[in-house]
Amino acid sequence: MREPTWTVHFTSRDVVQPKTAAPELRGLPDDLGVWLDEAGLPDGLPFLLSPRWEYDVALNSYFQRPQLVVAPWNSNANRARALARFLTFVYRARGGRGWREVTEADHLAYHQWRRRDAAGPRVSGGTWGQDVSHINQFYVWAVRQGQIGAVPIPHRLSRAAPWGVPSAARVPATVPATYAHDRGGERIEWLPPASYRLWRDVGLRGYGPDGLPSRRFRGRWAARNAAFADLMVRTGMRLSEQAT
Repeated sequence: MREPTWTVHFTSRDVVQPKTAAPELRGLPDDLGVWLDEAGLPDGLPFLLSPRWEYDVALNSYFQRPQLVVAPWNSNANRARALARFLTFVYRARGGRGWREVTEADHLAYHQWRRRDAAGPRVSGGTWGQDVSHINQFYVWAVRQGQIGAVPIPHRLSRAAPWGVPSAARVPATVPATYAHDRGGERIEWLPPASYRLWRDVGLRGYGPDGLPSRRFRGRWAARNAAFADLMVRTGMRLSEQAT
């Protein structure tokens, strides 16, 4: 038997309507696309279903905020999956608790299992940092909405901003106390224009180091791929954004 799990789904206007609707679904709009249009919800917006296949209106309204409706699909998917993993753990390992009943002890138990337990996934510091950030953002929103009384994640004061930063930006702020200390710093790499052009010509256009077309090149769509790379370098868009 499949273990109870919080599952992530995505809105779609291509859902096949059942010929015979269940009693609890009667009275809903026949055209799902019209309903989504009126609600201003695009295809691909995530929503969660509980282990009992229940749709929580309050929880899922988190993903319907304007800033998330227009956010990239992969960013929203990561938010939803991080929250679903946490709620699944709480449901299975902490007595079937719902998202409103989560405590700091539940979060600390999740941290222990996900990072340190030999029987757990033992994820890297970077992966854990993203998880706890997404979960924290959800619960901060839930507190502001009056859904719960407090964020169930312990916090600590963040590091002070360096001198020279405007005083308004140096107001003490807090961050989750369980942030990982072994997160690797982000590596920012770049190529000078001449090096980029050499990489593009040799790797995508099939030229040799001498600047002439190579007879050994067997790639297809060289001009298209080179144009795609040039546009990305100039605009800084993500792969998925540019591909659309």
